[in-house]
Amino acid sequence: MRKLLVLAGAAALVAALAVTPALADDDDGGGGRTWKVTITNLTPAGSQPLSPPLLAVHTKRADVWSVGEIASHGVAAIAEDANTAPLVSALSQLDSVKSAATGGGGPIMPGASASYAVESWGPFNRLSIVSMLVNTNDAFTGLDSLRLGGRGDAVEVMAYDGGSEVNNELKGYIPGPCCGNLFVRAPEGALIGPHEGIAGRGDLSPATYGWTGPVARITVERTR
Repeated sequence: MRKLLVLAGAAALVAALAVTPALADDDDGGGGRTWKVTITNLTPAGSQPLSPPLLAVHTKRADVWSVGEIASHGVAAIAEDANTAPLVSALSQLDSVKSAATGGGGPIMPGASASYAVESWGPFNRLSIVSMLVNTNDAFTGLDSLRLGGRGDAVEVMAYDGGSEVNNELKGYIPGPCCGNLFVRAPEGALIGPHEGIAGRGDLSPATYGWTGPVARITVERTR
C-alpha cells in the first residue's frame, strides 16, 4: 500500500472483532488503543466542504484505496456522491477490517475541524479515510493505510480524482451545495490520481470553488 504524504498520522473507528490466528503474523504485540482523529478543512472559504468521512481500521492486508488503482464501487460512491453506505457495508464483511463507519457531525466546512474517537487493536493498526470534496464531480481526500503508532501524528493531505466520473464541472452532475444534483453520473473509468483542481471548463468558477495545495490536515492523538 502506498502512503499519501510524508508527514505521518491518523487513526480510525470504533468496533470490535477478535484477532484471528490467520492474522497473528501481522500483530505488533500491542493491545487496544484509542485515538482522537481530527480533520481540518484547509480549502478556501466558501469553496469545498468535506463530506462526513468514512474511517476504517484494518490490518495491512486490507486495501481500501490506492493511487494508481481503480476505485472500488464503495470508494466511487463517496467520491461522486458522498455516499458512505456501500463502502461501510463492503468493508464490514472483511476479516481484515476491525471497524468501518461514517464520522458523525455532518460536513466539515472550509476552515472548520471535526474530531472522531477511534480504536485500534493488535494487527488492526492501519487507518484509511475517504471524504468527498462535495462541489466537484469525484474529488476526494483522506488516508491510505496509515499505521497508527506512538503518541500521534499530523498529516496534510491532497485532493485525489476518483477516476470514476468525468470532471465536466457541470452543475447537473455535482451533489454539493453549489449544485444539489445527487446520483447523476458521467462515467469515466480512469485510475485514482492527483486531482487537477477546478479548471473552469464547466459551470464552476475556479475563483469560487478552486483550491491549491493540501485540502485537509489530519491529526491523531493517542488517548489511551
